[in-house]
Amino acid sequence: MIPENPSFITFLKERLAQNPPQQKGTRTRERLKIAAAEVLEEKGYLATKAGDIAARAGVAEGSFYIYFKDKTDSTITVLTTLLDEFILLPSEAADTSEHPFKAIRRANRRWIAVARANPGLMRCVLQLGDENADFAAVVQRTNRNWFGHVARRVVRRRGVIDQAPTLFAVYLLGAMMDELLRKLIVYPDRDFLTLLQNLHGDDEMVADATSVMWLRVLYPNESLPRNLPRAVKAFADAILPG
Repeated sequence: MIPENPSFITFLKERLAQNPPQQKGTRTRERLKIAAAEVLEEKGYLATKAGDIAARAGVAEGSFYIYFKDKTDSTITVLTTLLDEFILLPSEAADTSEHPFKAIRRANRRWIAVARANPGLMRCVLQLGDENADFAAVVQRTNRNWFGHVARRVVRRRGVIDQAPTLFAVYLLGAMMDELLRKLIVYPDRDFLTLLQNLHGDDEMVADATSVMWLRVLYPNESLPRNLPRAVKAFADAILPG
C-alpha cells in the first residue's frame, strides 16, 4: 500500500517508532538513515558530509563508519529505500471497473505530492544518478518496473496483443513527468512557474492536465470525466478539440 503521508522522512521516523528493531546496532543504523535523509534534504548530496549525518543522529563520527563506508554508501542506501519502499508499486490486482483517468490522476497527483514534500531528496536522486553508475542502475530499474506495470495494465484493459508500443509510449510519458518535476519543483523554472500562475494552476492542476495527456495517448477511445476542474477542462478543450 502506498503511504498516505508524502514525506519520506516522516515515513522513516514512523516506521522506526512503530517497529523498532530488536538489535541496538540495527536501530542505530536506522537512526543514521533518518539523519542522512534529513541532511540530504537540507544540503543536497554534494554538500553533505559524514560528520553532518553523525552529528544529526547524535553519534560519534567514527560510529558512522561502522554502518556505512562513506557518505555515498549512506546516500545510496537512503535513496534506494526511497525508491523501493516508499514510492511503491500498487497492486497488480487493480480495480478494472475504475475509469482509467481516475487511476492515472491518482498516480500523478501522488508523484507530484511526493516530489513537493521531498524536493531535496529528489534533487539528490538526480545528483547521485549523474555521478554513480550503480545508483543510476537502481533508478533505471525502478523506472523499468513502474513503466512495465503501467503498460501491463493498459494492455490488459485494451486487449492489446503487442505490449512494446504501449511500453514505449509509457516511457515517453514518464520522461515528460520527470522533466516536469524538474521545472516545477526540483530545479524551478521561473518562466514555467509564471506561466502556471497565469493559468491559475497549482500542483493538482498540473497532475490533472498531464493525466489528460496520458489518457489520450494510452486510452484514445476513453472519454474524459465530466467533472474536471475548470482550468483542466479549459486545457483539455484547447489541446483536444472536438
